[in-house]
Amino acid sequence: MTCMKAQSLITPFINNKLNLKEIEEFLDHISSCSVCKEELEVYYALLTAMRQLNEDKNLSDNYVLELSGKIERAQERIIHVKYTYYRKKAILFLSIFLLAILIGFRYAYNSEENENIITESDFHLRESFRDERNVYIELQLQQYLEGQENIGAVTNP
Repeated sequence: MTCMKAQSLITPFINNKLNLKEIEEFLDHISSCSVCKEELEVYYALLTAMRQLNEDKNLSDNYVLELSGKIERAQERIIHVKYTYYRKKAILFLSIFLLAILIGFRYAYNSEENENIITESDFHLRESFRDERNVYIELQLQQYLEGQENIGAVTNP
């Protein structure tokens, strides 16, 4: 994140208008850039003091301490959201894994129980079809040859 982008996010951060991704990027930049962190401290002190004056509250004694508390709470929130996200992913993964194992065991148990081993079969579709066809062709050939012999016998008396 650039300093210009970070500085544009200072006011939305103070007013709690950023989403978690923006907060995370903003806090990463603030932790590594002293100029932007000073800018955040100044804006926080000004905006918080103005808000307190508008609401007729007593002015705070230590804005830097309040800001560090706000930053710490934001970091804890980010960690909590990430932890929850990865925990949900792990639970989903484990659930799918256990379901796959359960289905695998059930399938293996049922297949062993109902296993029907065929050692010999009377069903020979290809061979029986081929045999029937050969017999049919041979009969037609014999009829044709007999017909040729009959034609030859009639023409040669």
